[in-house]
Amino acid sequence: MERIVHIKERAFLSMILSSIEVYRHETLGLLLGYAGIDKFVIEHSIPYQTAVKGYSWVSPKPKISDRRGRILKHMPINVIGDFHSHTQWGTTKANAVPSGEDIADMEPNRAYIIVAVNDKEKAEPWHQTAEGTIKGTLDEYVIELGAYILVSKFKAGALKVICPSATGLSY
Repeated sequence: MERIVHIKERAFLSMILSSIEVYRHETLGLLLGYAGIDKFVIEHSIPYQTAVKGYSWVSPKPKISDRRGRILKHMPINVIGDFHSHTQWGTTKANAVPSGEDIADMEPNRAYIIVAVNDKEKAEPWHQTAEGTIKGTLDEYVIELGAYILVSKFKAGALKVICPSATGLSY
């Protein structure tokens, strides 16, 4: 069975814009939607505006995260995972692949999106890669979204990213 994550347009735009907004720092946010056994539908992505950000890490403030969690329990939609960005550092390109720390923070039955943001070297239309990520350029950035799920204690498995609105963007 193919494992997929379907990203709706508003969630896609929120992840991209929040990642570019703090480029050179990481961003973090929640994914809201619906989860099946091996399929996720992401309706909304909500960035943590008050997260503590570094160049290679990001962390929500616990008090604010708890507040957000209490409020979301009353909403007719589920928290199904989170997203964060990886950004280029000097000449080192960011990858849309989870680090060991990313995997250690994962929980079972949740979707995790990594938004890799790098400086654009050439224009690239939005497309699906052989690895199941989506990739393309916007303005002066090349962006790639990879999706993952925890498959064992120390291993993440890739989800195929489906995002029809991304392939319609001009670059």
